[in-house]
Amino acid sequence: MEKNILVPIDFKEPSVKAANYACLMADKFNAGLILLYVIDTPGLLAQFFSSGDHLVKITDEAKEKMYKLANALSQKNEKINIKTKVERGKPYQKILEIAKETGALMIILGENHHLSDTDDELGTTIYHITLKSPIPVLTIKGDTEKMNDRILVPLDLTKKTSEQLSCALYFGTIQGATIYLVSSLIGGIEKKESRIYKKLKEAKKALKANGVKSKMKLFDRSETPPFMKVLQYAEKIDAGMILIMTHQEGYTHDNYIGAFAHHILNKSKVPVLSITSLSPGIKLKNVFKVIVDPIGLFAK
Repeated sequence: MEKNILVPIDFKEPSVKAANYACLMADKFNAGLILLYVIDTPGLLAQFFSSGDHLVKITDEAKEKMYKLANALSQKNEKINIKTKVERGKPYQKILEIAKETGALMIILGENHHLSDTDDELGTTIYHITLKSPIPVLTIKGDTEKMNDRILVPLDLTKKTSEQLSCALYFGTIQGATIYLVSSLIGGIEKKESRIYKKLKEAKKALKANGVKSKMKLFDRSETPPFMKVLQYAEKIDAGMILIMTHQEGYTHDNYIGAFAHHILNKSKVPVLSITSLSPGIKLKNVFKVIVDPIGLFAK
C-alpha cells in the first residue's frame, strides 16, 4: 500500500497552511498526500441531505474547491502524488475512518478553534482525533514558518518517551532544529539525584550522538503548574513548536486526553505536535541510514 499523509481540509487558512506543511512531510517520507473534506451531516439531517439536491450541490462545490487546492499544491510540489476525497458524516469519525482505510502514516490538522475563554474545551474535531487516533497527529497552530527553528520537548517518566524523542530526532536531523528538553521537579528529591534529571541527560546525550543540537532545563519545584512553565518557557525562547505525548499522566479511560497535553494544546500560541503512537509505516530506518543510540533510548 502506498504511504500517505492525511490532511483534513475545511478551506479555512489553518487547514490550507497544514496542507502546505504536509507537502514538506510527504517529501521527506516519500509519501503521497490525501486531502479530505467532510460534509458534516449529523443525525437526522444526514437522511434529509442524502435524499435531496442540496447535498449534490454541496458535494460538487467541495470537489471543485478541492481540485483547485490540490492543483495549486501540485504545481509547487510536482513529485508528490496528491489525491482528494469528499465524504459525508461526522468529521472526526470520518477522518479516523479514512486514515485507517488508506493506511495513513499520520494526520495533519490545522487548528481553527479560537477560544474566548482559555479554559474552554478544544474544538471537537481536534479533541477526538488527538484522543483516539492510533497514528501521530500534528496540530498546526500559528506560524508554520518557524517550525524548524526551536522545538520544545517536555519529558516525563513514562515509557513512551522513545516515540517522542524519535520525532524530535527527525526534526532535528532533517530540518536542523534545536531541541529544548524540559521537565519539572516534583517531590523533595534533589535535582541531580532525580530520575527525570537523569532522563533529560540521557536524551540530550542520544540527540548529540546523532548530531542534533539540544539544550536541557529542569524547572524547580513551585506552585506553578508544569504546563504553564512549559508555555512560559516556550515564549521565553521563542519556540517554533512544542512536541508532546498525549495520555502522559497514565490515565486510561477513553474520554481523557491527559490534563498536561490538553492544556498545552488548548493554550499554546505556537504549533503543537501531539504524538499518540508511531504508525507501523513510519520506521526510523526509513528516515535515517544510521541511528546512534548509546543507551537504547530509541529502541525502548
